[in-house]
Amino acid sequence: MTYEDLLLSLISNQMAVISPGKIYQPHFPKWYNPDATCAYHGKTPGHSTERCLALKYKVQHLIDAGWLTFQEDQPNVKMNPLANHGGGAVNAVESGRSCRSKPLKDVTTPRRFIYEALQKGGVIPHGGHGEDSCLMHSGALHNMETCLIVEDLL
Repeated sequence: MTYEDLLLSLISNQMAVISPGKIYQPHFPKWYNPDATCAYHGKTPGHSTERCLALKYKVQHLIDAGWLTFQEDQPNVKMNPLANHGGGAVNAVESGRSCRSKPLKDVTTPRRFIYEALQKGGVIPHGGHGEDSCLMHSGALHNMETCLIVEDLL
């Protein structure tokens, strides 16, 4: 947002007013630019609105006082984790494709990895030892990929 746009917003919200600037005579200061005008100083020549120190100090003062904040347009998880949609009613539900789960035989992720993740999440109680080929059955000769009980569980 440019300072010119911000100034218009501050004026419309009655947080700032146009303040006539000083008219300089020859032997101008080094920073003086006769081609630039400042909207905050009533279009007085000398500097642009973007380079106006008085406006920048005004904005900083409003921020420090808590009257002016800049929020992101995108959702911010820290400030507002859930978007406000105006109520709890659902207006429409669309379905583009079926959301059925895959059959276990089509899953390419190893069963041991899925089983361990479910244990970490507390969904499945801990059993077996890390060195066992099947975490469901301690000392079993079969592994997790061929265990029928693990297949039924998953």
